[in-house]
Amino acid sequence: MKNAHVALGWKAVVCSALVTGAVGLAAACSEGLRLEPPGPVPSATSSGGGQGGGASSSGGEGGTTTSTSSSGGAGPVTGCVSNTDCEVPKAYCDTAKHECFECIELAHCFHMPGTVCSKGACGCPVAEQTYCGPNDCVDLQIDAKNCGFCGHECFGSCAAGLCADPWEPTVPKDAPAARSRHVAVWTGTQMIVWGGLTDAGYTNTGAAYDPATFKWSAISTVNAPSGRELASVVWTGKVMLVWGGKDGTGALSTGGVYDPATNTWTATLTDGGPSARYNHAVVWTGTDMVVWGGFDGKEQLTTGAMYDPNNQLWQAVKDPPTISRELHSAVYADGKMYAFGGRGDVPGGPTDAYFPDNGYVIATSGLQFDVLLNTWGKLPYANQPAARAGHSAVWTGKPKNVMLVWGGYNGSEYLAKGGVFTPMMLTWTVMNDPQPDGRWRHTAVYLDAKSLMIVWGGQSEKGALDSGGIYDATTNQWMPPPPVTPGPRYYHSAVSTGKSMIIWGGEVGNKRLGDGAVYTP
Repeated sequence: MKNAHVALGWKAVVCSALVTGAVGLAAACSEGLRLEPPGPVPSATSSGGGQGGGASSSGGEGGTTTSTSSSGGAGPVTGCVSNTDCEVPKAYCDTAKHECFECIELAHCFHMPGTVCSKGACGCPVAEQTYCGPNDCVDLQIDAKNCGFCGHECFGSCAAGLCADPWEPTVPKDAPAARSRHVAVWTGTQMIVWGGLTDAGYTNTGAAYDPATFKWSAISTVNAPSGRELASVVWTGKVMLVWGGKDGTGALSTGGVYDPATNTWTATLTDGGPSARYNHAVVWTGTDMVVWGGFDGKEQLTTGAMYDPNNQLWQAVKDPPTISRELHSAVYADGKMYAFGGRGDVPGGPTDAYFPDNGYVIATSGLQFDVLLNTWGKLPYANQPAARAGHSAVWTGKPKNVMLVWGGYNGSEYLAKGGVFTPMMLTWTVMNDPQPDGRWRHTAVYLDAKSLMIVWGGQSEKGALDSGGIYDATTNQWMPPPPVTPGPRYYHSAVSTGKSMIIWGGEVGNKRLGDGAVYTP
C-alpha cells in the first residue's frame, strides 16, 4: 500500500488497492481504513499478521481487516463505519475512531487547491493561514479580502482581523436582491430592508442584516404587503410599520406590520385610513404612526391620519390651513410633528412649480388623539431655510432637542444649505459653511452617541454622488466628508445604529444596487 504520510508519522493500514483520487479511494477501500497515532513507521502495507489479525480485526490467519467496528466492543458504535458514510470533502472513514477524514496523500486535496494533506485533513501549508477558496490560503489577520473571516472584504486594509478604515462593506452572502426606493429600519440589533424596485419589478421581499455577526437573513413574505416603491416606514420599538407607496397600478393605501421576533406580517387596517399616496411623510409618536401629505398620482394632498397598530385603528388628522405638498420632511418630538418644505399645488398655478418654505406643527396627545389639539400652526420664519423638496430632516433627541434640515431641490437648484430648528426657543439657526455639495434623494442619519448628522450620497446636476459630510450639532460645524468608497448612488436607504451609519442598495441611472457599507466615524 502506498503511504503518503511517512513524514507525518501517520499510516494507513489494510487497503489492498488504494487508488489516487477521492472517488477512486472510496471505491477501492470501502471498508477497514484506519489512521493510527504517530509512531514508528512500518512497511507501506500490512496484513492481519496471524491469528487475531490487524488493528481492527476479525482477521483470522493471515487475513486482512474488514471489520467496521472498533476493537474492544465497549459502548455503541458512533460516527462513520464505512466510506459510504462519508461525503466529499470528508470522504474517508477511520473505522477505529469512527470519524471521516479528508486525505491520505496530497492528491486527495484536489478540491482545495493550494492546501496540503496533514493528519488526515487538507490545510494550508502555513499555520497562520486559512483556506478561503477557490484557491487561496490567506492570513485572516491581514488579508483585505478576507478580514477576520472568509468573504469579509475591506475597502482598504485589514489589521488584526478588522478593517482599518472607517468604511466597511456589508457582506454580500445571502444579501437581498439589488433594489432601490425601498425602506429600511434599525431595530437596535439589525437593519431590516424591505420592498422597493428590483430588476424583476416591484418586490415584497426583504432581509435583516446583523452588523455584529456580518450575516443576512431573509424575512417572511407570508401576508406581507404587495411589492411597491416609495413606501413609508417607522420602527415602533418592537415592530416595523410599512404603509403606502406605489406600484405599476398607481398609488397604494395598504400596509403591513412586521414583527421580527416572530418573523410574521399582519396587514394594516384599511377602513378609515388615508387615501392612496406616495412621497408622503410619516412619524412615530410612541403609540401611533402619523401619515400626512403626499401625491396620489394626480395631485398633492393635504389629508392625513394616525394609525394605532395595537388597536388597529385609524383616526383622521384635520387638514392644515395651507397648500398641499409632497416630498416634504417630518420629525416628531414631545407631542408634535414638525413638517417642513415640500412640493405643493398652488390654486390656479402649475402643479409642480411651487416649493413652500413654511413649516407646520401638528399636536397629538399620546395614546388618544385629542380633537381639540388637532390644530396646525406656522413655524417661525426668521432664519428659516429656503424653499425646497426632497431634502432631509433628522431629530437629534436629548440633550440637543433640535431638528436638522439640509439639502434638497428648489425646482432649479440643488441646495447646499441647511438650518437648525429649536422648538423650545421657536428659533432657527443657520448652519455654518462650508457645507457639502448640493443634492437631493440623499440620506441623512443622526448618531446620537456622537451628536453627529451624516449626509451621504444623492443626486445633483453631476449625477449620482459618492460624497457626503458630517455635521456636529454641538459646534454647528461641518467636518470633512467620509472617505469615498461605497460607490455613488441615490434612492438608497440608511439607518443609524447610534454609533455607525449603514447604507444599502440604491440606484445609478437605470442600474439598481445590491451592496452596502457601514461607516463609523
